[in-house]
Amino acid sequence: MFWLARTKAAEVSVAGVQAEEVQLQQGERRGGEEEVEELSLGNQQEPDHINTPAQLQEEEDQQGPTLETTKDHTQQAESIIENLQRKITSLEGAITKVTPDSESADTEPIELETQLNPTVEQNQDQDLQALLDQLHQERDSLNRLVQKLSLTEREQVLYTEPSGRGKRGSRLDSFLRSVEEERDYYRQEADSLRRMLRGRCSCSPCRGHLQSRSPTRQPPVKGGSYDSELMRVLRERDEMQNMLDKYERHLSEIQANVKVLTADRDKTSMHYQQATSLRREVLKSKSSRAAKSSVTVSAQSILKRVEAERDVATVDLHRMSTERDSLRERLKISQETAISERAHLEQRVEDLQTAILTLEHERGDQKSRLALMRESMMGLEEEVHTLGRKLTAAEDEHSRTRNECVMLRLSNGETQNALSDSQRRLTSRIGELQNSQERNKLLDEKNDSLLRQVSGLREEVSGLQSTITDLDQRRDSLQEQLENKTDLLNSAHNQLDDKEKTIRNLRLTIEDLETSAESVREALAGRERELEALRRRLGDAGEELGALAKVKDATLRENAQLREELDKSRLNNQALELKSEDSAQEVQELQRKVQDYVSDVSRIENLLSTKERECREHQEARRRGSAQAESWEGQARQAEGSISELRLELMTSDTERRRLREKVEALEASLQEALSAERSCSSQVSQLNRSLLHTEEELRQAQGEHTATQTDLEKTRELCVKLDASKEAVSHGGDGVQCELDAYRSELELLRKQLSSERLSMKSLESMLVATREKELHRQLSSQERHTEIQLLRDKLTAADSKASSQSREVATLSTRSAQLEAELDMTKRKLSTERFERERAVQELRRQGLSSSSSGLHPSSPHQRRSLSPSRPLWSTPDHLSRERSPERSLGFKDLYD
Repeated sequence: MFWLARTKAAEVSVAGVQAEEVQLQQGERRGGEEEVEELSLGNQQEPDHINTPAQLQEEEDQQGPTLETTKDHTQQAESIIENLQRKITSLEGAITKVTPDSESADTEPIELETQLNPTVEQNQDQDLQALLDQLHQERDSLNRLVQKLSLTEREQVLYTEPSGRGKRGSRLDSFLRSVEEERDYYRQEADSLRRMLRGRCSCSPCRGHLQSRSPTRQPPVKGGSYDSELMRVLRERDEMQNMLDKYERHLSEIQANVKVLTADRDKTSMHYQQATSLRREVLKSKSSRAAKSSVTVSAQSILKRVEAERDVATVDLHRMSTERDSLRERLKISQETAISERAHLEQRVEDLQTAILTLEHERGDQKSRLALMRESMMGLEEEVHTLGRKLTAAEDEHSRTRNECVMLRLSNGETQNALSDSQRRLTSRIGELQNSQERNKLLDEKNDSLLRQVSGLREEVSGLQSTITDLDQRRDSLQEQLENKTDLLNSAHNQLDDKEKTIRNLRLTIEDLETSAESVREALAGRERELEALRRRLGDAGEELGALAKVKDATLRENAQLREELDKSRLNNQALELKSEDSAQEVQELQRKVQDYVSDVSRIENLLSTKERECREHQEARRRGSAQAESWEGQARQAEGSISELRLELMTSDTERRRLREKVEALEASLQEALSAERSCSSQVSQLNRSLLHTEEELRQAQGEHTATQTDLEKTRELCVKLDASKEAVSHGGDGVQCELDAYRSELELLRKQLSSERLSMKSLESMLVATREKELHRQLSSQERHTEIQLLRDKLTAADSKASSQSREVATLSTRSAQLEAELDMTKRKLSTERFERERAVQELRRQGLSSSSSGLHPSSPHQRRSLSPSRPLWSTPDHLSRERSPERSLGFKDLYD
């Protein structure tokens, strides 16, 4: 009775502690759920602060490592959940095994009470203590996992909350501190309960005579406080699993929010890219319309090729975006299926919990029945003592002892058979344990090889890090030099703009000169026409003179009239001489104007020569810049021996006008080689990733083997439990078997320790793999930044090339225009020389005709001659008209015409 009261008191105390723990856990859950709801509201309000794709990109870059860590943690949690499900199934099997034991306990309480021994109780206590230790370890692992998940959630919330981190951060820190304090408190309480239970279990059966003085040191019954403690630990395990599921749901919600934000970011970036592409097309169309006159066929082909490449790139970008959207949809579908499966598993866990509760109620009923049976047993014992005093009961007791001896003999035979079976099983299990030990040795060797590979990978990673740091330093130096060069290029661009303005002014002057030259040509054509008219008139005059010579004899009567006409003709000749003198003066004036034009042309040529000198100076400055770039490339090539050939090619490049363009192409080639080097580095990194994946697969295989060994160990545990049950049945003759079982248990404990050490090594390897992954992510980010910088440099170089090519084209057009002007000037010189020669011939012919007429003493000619010579005046009036149309600034002079 005292023993029953003690067990009841222990059960009541354990139930009170469980109720307190349940209340505290409920309060902690409520506080955690409220805090999680506040954080989720903050996460939902967070997208309102994000407006631009750049901010989205930065936040995604910041959230990338946190998401990866959360994914790793979720994978770990899923593996732990699978292990817990396996353990739940094993516990269900144990419960199903316990239920017939409880039924047999209900049917045979007297036999159990007679067969209970201190050694059997001690073994049961050890088994229950081992189960409790295992459950406590599982609870501690769940606590650690919940702590990791809370830390990752806190980091993720801090990353996703750029604004309003002050109040939220302080509240979150206070909440986490309170949770950590409560966790420490619960750990202390659990440790204290564990110590109490160990203290209860550690009491030996030799202290049974002190029950009257110290009843609290008596070991509890199998169905007593141990069952309640086991159920409490199971409840705690289920509660921790529920908390873990809630955290996983919250993480899945956060991941869904992050994915929605990334989708919005991608849409905004796509719209931004479309707007930029449209803007570029509009600008290109405008520039093409403005520069249609100066664009060559090669430039058009280059532009078409660039546009085709751009279209291909846009098509690839759209294709990649569609693939990304499809992958996202697949991921969403997989997440939804995982959530549905998780809900199904949760429903199954709840069903199992209800089944466990029903079994607990049944066990309580059985305990009450056992208590009633024990009370009835006590009454029967008192009656047996009263009957034992009688002498008539001696014969009955003798017969009963005989029957008991027969039963014991039969039980001894059964126990011997069971022992032989158990020995066979033990031999088989010993072989299995040896095989498992060999497997563990092989796994240790594999772990050593993996550690060696990981050390080699670390060395390679350190070498790559050193090379990356060197490349970063060189990139910084190149960036500084490029900034200096960009400043020089900006100054050169400003000078080129000024030169372009002057060239435009010169073009305007050249156009004015062309218009003036055309007017001069028209004037020369008019003069040629007038000279032809004069020639015709002179021919008519010669014919008339011949007619007059023939009619000389017949016209003696008209001598007076002819003399008068001769006088008039002399006057006309004098007037013609005056006109010829005026025409000579006008020719001199034209010569002076032509000389002025020649001086203007020489001045323009001087300006063109100065412009060419300035262009050459710009080219020399660019060559100097390219030489500096070559020196920088030489420094980069010293660090990378594979680019030494390009330095020689750049050192031996020609000094023509396209030298700058060729050097820029060489720079692009060097940049491409740098990109290829970076690609090789990225390929090496990918190879490292592949090797790491292989190592991860090997580690997973090792984990699978570990799980197999764990299942084998669980099977061995179940067999040990069965052996313990059979041992309880044959406790009188199983001392040697108990020693062997103790040895096996010690070996199992050693195996557990080895497995724990292997788990620790696996965890360390996983942490190392996570660190290497983070380093690889940082490297990829740095390589992407370098790619962007190199693309910017390429854009700048292409812009400089385009400007240089446009300037060279303008210079070529100016040279061709100057050559055309020179050819036109030569043509005008020739025409003027021919006109002068014709005029001199006409003057000589007129003089000859005048001399012949004066020598012959002829009279003035008929009035027809006057009419023929009268229209000669407008011939010389054209230069005045030309002088009125021509401005003094745009006059041309032919200096070398009459030299």
